[in-house]
Amino acid sequence: MKTVVRELASLVIGLTGIMLLGLGLNHVLDIGSCASGGPYAIARPCPEGSAAWFWLPVAGAILWVAGMLVSRRVFVEPGAGQVLWTAGFAGGGAAMLVKVLTQPSMPPDSKLGASITAAVFIPMGLAVGIVGIVQLFRQRGRDGSGSRRTKNGARRRGGPVGAVRGPGSRLKALNDLRSTGALTREEFDVLKADLAGSEPEPAVDRVALIRQLAEQQASGALSPAEFEARKRSVMLVERAAPSGQ
Repeated sequence: MKTVVRELASLVIGLTGIMLLGLGLNHVLDIGSCASGGPYAIARPCPEGSAAWFWLPVAGAILWVAGMLVSRRVFVEPGAGQVLWTAGFAGGGAAMLVKVLTQPSMPPDSKLGASITAAVFIPMGLAVGIVGIVQLFRQRGRDGSGSRRTKNGARRRGGPVGAVRGPGSRLKALNDLRSTGALTREEFDVLKADLAGSEPEPAVDRVALIRQLAEQQASGALSPAEFEARKRSVMLVERAAPSGQ
């Protein structure tokens, strides 16, 4: 499943779960402690049809967790998972706190339970949300470092985006790719042999292209299978280029 589709599905499932969870908890807090059935005298019987409201938060919580699991990055990297985590915990806790402060008619036991839950949920949600924002800014900083944009929005630098300047720099980048496992020994040998007879600034720097693909895989933008497929495409195209001249 493509990343965008997974993230959209994650948001739809998770947000549906959060709405059901909030709707159910709202009614449960209004009901407070109650009981029904059994051989004993009941001090406060549950209202008619209250059983459905007790099951609704359970179904909502299951959908909420399922939505986070559908996200490719779950909640450890910026994505739908982190949005759902923050919205569920911080948003749900804030809603409970508002209800406690603005609804004097709430049963005392419901007020106590909602206050404790809000005190736990809000920090849990904000912690992941803040971490996600920091991660997002760092990713954008890495993507845009040293770059400028022209009036039409095109990125402009001293050369092509991701270009490795000079044979020495290209050899170092090539060794780095090999040491991280991005290149096989055979691919490394082919690219290294090309460096010996290449121009100082080749028209197409495939070492830089493969390094870009490796960075995209490390950031989660490419899966390992997608990285291998695009890397093979770069290698094959560049091998075939000299024969067509």
